[in-house]
Amino acid sequence: MTSLLLYAVVRDGHPLPDPPPLGLGDPPEAIRLVRGRAVAGFATCPVAVVASPVAEPVNLTDSDAERHLDILLGLLANGPVIPLRLGSVAPDEDAVRDEILGEAAPQLVARLDALDGLVEVHFDADEDETTAIRAVLAADPALAGVRAAAAQTTDVRTRISLGERVADRVIMRRAEQAEQLLDELRPFAIADTGRGPMGGPEDPVLRWAFLVHRDPGAPSRRDLRQFDEAVERVRRGHPDLVIEYVGPLPAFHFVGPVEPAGEPARSRWGW
Repeated sequence: MTSLLLYAVVRDGHPLPDPPPLGLGDPPEAIRLVRGRAVAGFATCPVAVVASPVAEPVNLTDSDAERHLDILLGLLANGPVIPLRLGSVAPDEDAVRDEILGEAAPQLVARLDALDGLVEVHFDADEDETTAIRAVLAADPALAGVRAAAAQTTDVRTRISLGERVADRVIMRRAEQAEQLLDELRPFAIADTGRGPMGGPEDPVLRWAFLVHRDPGAPSRRDLRQFDEAVERVRRGHPDLVIEYVGPLPAFHFVGPVEPAGEPARSRWGW
Protein backbone atom coordinates (compact mmCIF):
# COMPACT_ATOMS: atom_id res chain seq x y z
CA MET A 1 0.00 0.00 0.00
CA THR A 2 1.33 3.44 -0.95
CA SER A 3 0.60 6.69 0.88
CA LEU A 4 2.02 10.20 0.74
CA LEU A 5 4.69 11.41 3.12
CA LEU A 6 4.30 15.15 3.70
CA TYR A 7 7.10 17.65 4.20
CA ALA A 8 5.83 21.21 4.03
CA VAL A 9 3.24 23.71 2.85
CA VAL A 10 4.53 26.19 0.27
CA ARG A 11 3.09 28.63 -2.24
CA ASP A 12 1.55 27.07 -5.30
CA GLY A 13 4.31 28.38 -7.57
CA HIS A 14 7.17 27.41 -5.25
CA PRO A 15 10.09 26.13 -7.38
CA LEU A 16 11.38 22.69 -6.45
CA PRO A 17 15.11 21.98 -6.69
CA ASP A 18 16.14 20.69 -10.13
CA PRO A 19 16.16 17.75 -10.18
CA PRO A 20 13.68 17.24 -7.32
CA PRO A 21 15.39 15.40 -4.47
CA LEU A 22 14.38 11.94 -3.35
CA GLY A 23 12.11 11.81 -0.34
CA LEU A 24 12.08 9.34 2.52
CA GLY A 25 11.06 5.72 2.40
CA ASP A 26 12.36 2.52 0.88
CA PRO A 27 12.64 2.84 -2.04
CA PRO A 28 12.62 6.65 -1.98
CA GLU A 29 10.75 8.56 -4.66
CA ALA A 30 11.13 12.17 -5.79
CA ILE A 31 9.23 14.90 -3.99
CA ARG A 32 6.45 16.73 -5.84
CA LEU A 33 3.82 19.40 -5.27
CA VAL A 34 0.27 18.38 -4.43
CA ARG A 35 -1.90 21.29 -5.51
CA GLY A 36 -5.32 22.07 -4.11
CA ARG A 37 -8.68 22.86 -5.61
CA ALA A 38 -9.91 26.41 -6.15
CA VAL A 39 -10.97 28.09 -2.91
CA ALA A 40 -13.08 31.13 -2.12
CA GLY A 41 -11.31 34.36 -3.02
CA PHE A 42 -8.74 32.70 -5.31
CA ALA A 43 -8.95 31.55 -8.91
CA THR A 44 -6.81 28.56 -7.99
CA CYS A 45 -5.56 27.21 -4.70
CA PRO A 46 -2.65 29.50 -3.73
CA VAL A 47 -0.80 26.89 -1.65
CA ALA A 48 0.53 23.40 -2.19
CA VAL A 49 1.96 20.56 -0.13
CA VAL A 50 5.38 19.04 -0.81
CA ALA A 51 5.01 15.25 -0.69
CA SER A 52 6.49 12.01 -1.95
CA PRO A 53 5.00 8.52 -2.32
CA VAL A 54 5.96 6.13 0.47
CA ALA A 55 5.25 2.47 1.07
CA GLU A 56 3.52 1.50 4.29
CA PRO A 57 4.23 0.77 7.03
CA VAL A 58 6.35 3.92 7.35
CA ASN A 59 9.35 3.33 9.61
CA LEU A 60 11.56 6.38 10.00
CA THR A 61 15.06 6.55 11.47
CA ASP A 62 17.42 9.27 12.66
CA SER A 63 18.90 9.46 9.17
CA ASP A 64 15.38 10.04 7.81
CA ALA A 65 15.01 12.99 10.20
CA GLU A 66 18.21 14.47 8.79
CA ARG A 67 16.98 13.89 5.26
CA HIS A 68 13.64 15.51 6.09
CA LEU A 69 15.50 18.61 7.29
CA ASP A 70 17.69 18.64 4.16
CA ILE A 71 14.55 18.67 2.01
CA LEU A 72 13.11 21.57 4.00
CA LEU A 73 16.35 23.53 3.70
CA GLY A 74 16.35 22.99 -0.05
CA LEU A 75 12.80 24.32 -0.21
CA LEU A 76 13.61 27.29 2.03
CA ALA A 77 16.16 28.52 -0.50
CA ASN A 78 13.31 29.36 -2.90
CA GLY A 79 10.75 30.94 -0.57
CA PRO A 80 8.84 30.62 2.68
CA VAL A 81 8.05 27.18 4.06
CA ILE A 82 5.61 25.91 6.68
CA PRO A 83 7.23 22.68 7.89
CA LEU A 84 5.06 19.68 8.65
CA ARG A 85 5.86 17.21 11.38
CA LEU A 86 8.30 14.45 10.50
CA GLY A 87 6.29 11.36 9.64
CA SER A 88 3.10 13.18 8.60
CA VAL A 89 1.31 10.79 6.24
CA ALA A 90 -1.82 11.19 4.12
CA PRO A 91 -3.56 8.30 2.38
CA ASP A 92 -3.81 10.11 -0.96
CA GLU A 93 -3.88 13.48 -2.70
CA ASP A 94 -7.58 13.98 -2.06
CA ALA A 95 -6.95 13.78 1.69
CA VAL A 96 -4.23 16.42 1.34
CA ARG A 97 -6.56 18.70 -0.59
CA ASP A 98 -9.46 18.24 1.81
CA GLU A 99 -7.62 18.34 5.15
CA ILE A 100 -4.79 20.78 4.48
CA LEU A 101 -5.48 22.79 1.33
CA GLY A 102 -9.20 23.33 1.80
CA GLU A 103 -10.70 25.98 4.03
CA ALA A 104 -7.33 26.65 5.67
CA ALA A 105 -5.76 27.87 2.41
CA PRO A 106 -6.30 31.63 3.01
CA GLN A 107 -4.81 31.35 6.50
CA LEU A 108 -1.85 29.39 5.16
CA VAL A 109 -1.25 32.07 2.53
CA ALA A 110 -1.18 34.70 5.26
CA ARG A 111 1.29 32.67 7.29
CA LEU A 112 3.57 32.12 4.31
CA ASP A 113 3.47 35.84 3.56
CA ALA A 114 4.36 36.61 7.18
CA LEU A 115 7.35 34.25 7.01
CA ASP A 116 8.66 35.45 3.65
CA GLY A 117 12.34 36.36 3.99
CA LEU A 118 12.55 35.10 7.58
CA VAL A 119 14.51 32.18 9.01
CA GLU A 120 14.76 30.51 12.39
CA VAL A 121 18.00 30.02 14.32
CA HIS A 122 18.59 27.92 17.43
CA PHE A 123 20.78 29.07 20.29
CA ASP A 124 21.67 26.66 23.10
CA ALA A 125 23.85 27.49 26.09
CA ASP A 126 24.97 25.10 28.82
CA GLU A 127 27.34 25.22 31.75
CA ASP A 128 29.26 22.40 33.36
CA GLU A 129 27.64 21.53 36.69
CA THR A 130 30.95 21.66 38.53
CA THR A 131 31.64 25.12 37.14
CA ALA A 132 28.19 26.28 38.25
CA ILE A 133 28.62 24.92 41.77
CA ARG A 134 32.04 26.54 42.14
CA ALA A 135 30.62 29.86 40.97
CA VAL A 136 27.73 29.62 43.45
CA LEU A 137 30.06 28.85 46.34
CA ALA A 138 32.48 31.61 45.35
CA ALA A 139 29.60 34.11 45.33
CA ASP A 140 28.38 33.05 48.80
CA PRO A 141 31.21 32.46 51.32
CA ALA A 142 28.67 31.55 54.01
CA LEU A 143 27.32 28.72 51.88
CA ALA A 144 30.86 27.58 51.16
CA GLY A 145 31.49 27.43 54.92
CA VAL A 146 28.35 25.36 55.49
CA ARG A 147 29.47 23.01 52.73
CA ALA A 148 32.88 22.60 54.34
CA ALA A 149 31.25 21.80 57.67
CA ALA A 150 28.82 19.37 56.10
CA ALA A 151 31.71 17.48 54.56
CA GLN A 152 32.78 16.54 58.08
CA THR A 153 29.45 15.02 59.09
CA THR A 154 27.81 11.72 58.26
CA ASP A 155 24.29 13.02 58.89
CA VAL A 156 22.34 12.29 55.73
CA ARG A 157 19.69 14.96 56.31
CA THR A 158 22.35 17.65 56.66
CA ARG A 159 23.96 16.60 53.41
CA ILE A 160 20.60 16.47 51.59
CA SER A 161 19.66 19.91 52.90
CA LEU A 162 22.96 21.35 51.71
CA GLY A 163 22.53 19.74 48.30
CA GLU A 164 19.09 21.29 47.96
CA ARG A 165 20.42 24.73 48.90
CA VAL A 166 23.21 24.48 46.35
CA ALA A 167 20.80 23.25 43.68
CA ASP A 168 18.46 26.18 44.37
CA ARG A 169 21.34 28.61 43.95
CA VAL A 170 22.40 26.94 40.70
CA ILE A 171 18.83 27.27 39.40
CA MET A 172 18.81 30.96 40.33
CA ARG A 173 22.17 31.44 38.65
CA ARG A 174 21.00 29.78 35.45
CA ALA A 175 17.82 31.86 35.38
CA GLU A 176 19.94 35.01 35.67
CA GLN A 177 22.29 33.77 32.95
CA ALA A 178 19.36 33.02 30.65
CA GLU A 179 17.89 36.49 31.08
CA GLN A 180 21.26 38.06 30.39
CA LEU A 181 21.72 36.02 27.21
CA LEU A 182 18.23 36.90 26.02
CA ASP A 183 18.87 40.58 26.71
CA GLU A 184 21.97 40.37 24.50
CA LEU A 185 20.31 38.51 21.62
CA ARG A 186 16.73 39.75 21.48
CA PRO A 187 17.57 43.15 19.95
CA PHE A 188 18.65 41.30 16.78
CA ALA A 189 15.53 39.13 16.33
CA ILE A 190 11.93 39.96 15.51
CA ALA A 191 10.50 37.12 17.62
CA ASP A 192 11.73 34.40 19.95
CA THR A 193 10.47 31.48 21.98
CA GLY A 194 11.73 28.66 24.19
CA ARG A 195 12.35 25.22 22.74
CA GLY A 196 12.27 22.96 25.77
CA PRO A 197 13.15 22.50 29.46
CA MET A 198 15.96 24.65 30.76
CA GLY A 199 17.30 26.31 33.88
CA GLY A 200 17.14 23.28 36.20
CA PRO A 201 20.25 21.77 37.81
CA GLU A 202 20.55 19.24 34.97
CA ASP A 203 19.01 21.36 32.20
CA PRO A 204 20.77 23.73 29.81
CA VAL A 205 20.97 27.37 30.72
CA LEU A 206 19.09 28.31 27.56
CA ARG A 207 17.41 26.42 24.71
CA TRP A 208 15.84 29.05 22.47
CA ALA A 209 14.63 29.82 18.95
CA PHE A 210 14.88 33.22 17.28
CA LEU A 211 13.25 34.52 14.11
CA VAL A 212 15.38 36.85 11.98
CA HIS A 213 15.51 38.30 8.49
CA ARG A 214 17.64 36.17 6.20
CA ASP A 215 19.07 39.03 4.13
CA PRO A 216 20.34 42.48 5.11
CA GLY A 217 17.92 45.35 4.58
CA ALA A 218 17.74 48.79 6.14
CA PRO A 219 20.56 49.51 8.61
CA SER A 220 18.11 49.22 11.51
CA ARG A 221 16.65 45.89 10.37
CA ARG A 222 17.45 42.80 12.44
CA ASP A 223 19.01 40.31 10.05
CA LEU A 224 20.93 37.05 10.13
CA ARG A 225 24.33 38.68 9.73
CA GLN A 226 23.73 40.93 12.73
CA PHE A 227 22.48 37.99 14.77
CA ASP A 228 25.58 35.95 13.84
CA GLU A 229 27.75 38.80 15.08
CA ALA A 230 25.75 39.04 18.31
CA VAL A 231 26.26 35.31 18.94
CA GLU A 232 30.02 35.72 18.51
CA ARG A 233 30.01 38.55 21.05
CA VAL A 234 28.09 36.32 23.46
CA ARG A 235 30.67 33.54 22.98
CA ARG A 236 33.49 35.92 23.84
CA GLY A 237 31.61 37.40 26.80
CA HIS A 238 30.65 34.07 28.33
CA PRO A 239 33.69 31.77 28.00
CA ASP A 240 32.40 29.37 30.68
CA LEU A 241 29.30 28.53 28.64
CA VAL A 242 29.17 25.84 25.98
CA ILE A 243 27.23 27.46 23.15
CA GLU A 244 25.68 25.75 20.14
CA TYR A 245 24.25 27.83 17.33
CA VAL A 246 22.36 26.31 14.40
CA GLY A 247 20.70 27.91 11.40
CA PRO A 248 19.28 29.18 9.20
CA LEU A 249 16.32 26.82 9.50
CA PRO A 250 12.66 26.84 8.46
CA ALA A 251 10.43 28.56 11.01
CA PHE A 252 9.51 25.45 12.99
CA HIS A 253 8.49 27.49 16.06
CA PHE A 254 6.91 30.47 14.29
CA VAL A 255 4.43 29.02 11.84
CA GLY A 256 1.53 30.83 13.46
CA PRO A 257 1.05 34.61 13.54
CA VAL A 258 4.47 36.20 13.91
CA GLU A 259 4.23 37.65 17.40
CA PRO A 260 6.99 37.91 20.02
CA ALA A 261 4.75 36.70 22.83
CA GLY A 262 2.72 33.53 23.07
CA GLU A 263 3.02 30.22 21.29
CA PRO A 264 0.78 29.64 18.27
CA ALA A 265 -1.76 26.86 18.36
CA ARG A 266 -0.67 23.79 16.43
CA SER A 267 -2.66 21.36 14.35
CA ARG A 268 -1.86 17.71 13.87
CA TRP A 269 0.04 18.70 10.73
CA GLY A 270 2.56 20.75 12.68
CA TRP A 271 1.24 24.31 12.69
